[in-house]
Amino acid sequence: MFFGTREALSLRRQQIARIRPQAQADVTAQHDNDRRASRIAGAPSSRRLRVLVFTLVFPNRAQPLHGTFVLERTRHLAAFADIRVVAPVPWFRALTPPRPISDITPIRHIQHPRFWYMPKVLPAFRGLFLFLSALLEIRRLRAGFDFDLIDAHFAYPDSFAAILLGRWLRRPVCITLRGTIVQWSRRPLGRWLCDWAIRRAERVIAVAESLADRARQGGVPEHRIQTIANGVDCERFRVIDRIAARRQLGLPQDGRLLVSVGHISPRKGFHRVIRSLPRVLAACPDARFAIVGGRGAEADNSAQLHALVRDLGLVDRVLFAGAGLPDRVALWLGAADVFVLASDFEGCPNVVLEAMSCGRPVVATKVGDIERMVPSFAGILFDDPEDTAALGESILAALAREWDAQRIHDHVAGQSWDRVAQRVLMQWLAAVEDFSGARVSGFAVTDAQPVTAGVGSSEAADS
Repeated sequence: MFFGTREALSLRRQQIARIRPQAQADVTAQHDNDRRASRIAGAPSSRRLRVLVFTLVFPNRAQPLHGTFVLERTRHLAAFADIRVVAPVPWFRALTPPRPISDITPIRHIQHPRFWYMPKVLPAFRGLFLFLSALLEIRRLRAGFDFDLIDAHFAYPDSFAAILLGRWLRRPVCITLRGTIVQWSRRPLGRWLCDWAIRRAERVIAVAESLADRARQGGVPEHRIQTIANGVDCERFRVIDRIAARRQLGLPQDGRLLVSVGHISPRKGFHRVIRSLPRVLAACPDARFAIVGGRGAEADNSAQLHALVRDLGLVDRVLFAGAGLPDRVALWLGAADVFVLASDFEGCPNVVLEAMSCGRPVVATKVGDIERMVPSFAGILFDDPEDTAALGESILAALAREWDAQRIHDHVAGQSWDRVAQRVLMQWLAAVEDFSGARVSGFAVTDAQPVTAGVGSSEAADS
């Protein structure tokens, strides 16, 4: 039965009452939104909110680092709602379907249907193809799990398909905007496709204030937009002894180590760091650079990176560490002297939070919300991703400086996934409220007020 019935209204009030005290303490600007979601009437119910998480970006055995930030948010939200995940996998990577990763997440119900489309052909139809690819699987799932809400990640094609699914199945959609909307919006048609989707969502969550601005530009009403950054697992990503971490990884204990983490793709800028290394090595000859990551959803430029390393004579200075589970990533960050991210564009990259949680300084481009995330005591930022000289000088400046690892860690220590989950839950409830209020009687709410949040230790602001 749909969550908007009178029978289920009391449950929503109970859920909100349970989380409101801490949520308001964490983010006082949430007060009006919390009050809006809590002013409902109804009779007792024991049923929890049922949510379908729909995204192409979710870890699987073949790609354990694929969308770990989506996994983390989802598994923390599982404390408040019943959740199923449908994460389609492109057909050319699903000839041997990846098994669900139930051994590394408490989310037991994860489906990976095949996503049928032609790479690099008709990208404007990719959202439609995703909808058609997932529809049968989701209709089967709904027979035993009549979800109340679709939680979609990334504007296109994921959220475009989710809006079509929501309309077909008569369910509200909450969209989380991440950095790839910047790439899709570079052409008029891509911008139109993104705008079409986000304008039709009951709620839009932006992981960075710059993405909230993009939603406003796309025509989303202010009261439907909320800025909620990703969180960070400070128990996993913590300050550890650098030498001990290198010993566990089998690395030399001396010398300076630069580390970048992410999917191997041109926009992540690994090639830029490699090109800056000759300048870095001239002043710091014991420096090495490790790339931690594997193939992701975007174009894989591994072959070009290996060729560039050979051409520059850096084979003994660049290490391709491959993809790894989060605990392994934390070890690499702990072994680093400096974390480097030279991306074209980002939203609020989670790995920056993780690096700072490990107490490591960050050298990064001023894209997305990175400038909000990284204060001067936690890193050095530069303007132009293509400015290899500026990147090299920033790395050298970071290597020469003494950093307070504990202060860097403390800066992000308050950005827990639990807090993020509480705030996202409020948006889920408001989305169901808005949708059911237009279709089911018995709702009484006040007007919502726009709420935004900063980044870092003051408040919170992915990829």
